[in-house]
Amino acid sequence: MLRKMRSRMDRGEGQKGFTLVELVIVMAVLVVLAAIAIPRYNGILNESKVKSDAVTAAGIISAARIQETSTGNPVGALVDIRADYFEPGKTPTSGGDFALEGGGNTAYVVKWTPTVGVYDTHEQTLTEGSVFTPSTGV
Repeated sequence: MLRKMRSRMDRGEGQKGFTLVELVIVMAVLVVLAAIAIPRYNGILNESKVKSDAVTAAGIISAARIQETSTGNPVGALVDIRADYFEPGKTPTSGGDFALEGGGNTAYVVKWTPTVGVYDTHEQTLTEGSVFTPSTGV
C-alpha cells in the first residue's frame, strides 16, 4: 500500500492544490469576516477621534485657566488664548470647530460637533473638572 502511494506521488498523480469549491468557500468566509470587521473598525476609529478631541478640549480648558490665572482676566473665547498657552487654530480631528465658554467664577466648557459615524451632528461637551463621555444619537 505504501509503495503504491509513493509511486503515485513520484509520478505526479493524485490531487494537487485546491478545488474550485474549496476556494469559493474560503472566499465566502473571508467576505463574511470582512463584512463584520470593517464597520466595527470604523466605529472604533470614529470613537477614538472623538476621545482624542476630548483630550484636546481638556488642553484648551487648562490653557484658558492658566492664562486667566497669569493675567487675572477670564478668557472669553478660544481665539483669545495666547499662542504661549495653546496652539492657535487647533481643530477637532472628528470634524467641526471647538468653542470655549465660561471662565472667571464659572467652569470653562468646550463644545464641538463631530461629523463622523454615530457622533455626526451630536454636540460633544467637556466641562472643566468633569469626566468626558461621548454622546451619540443611539
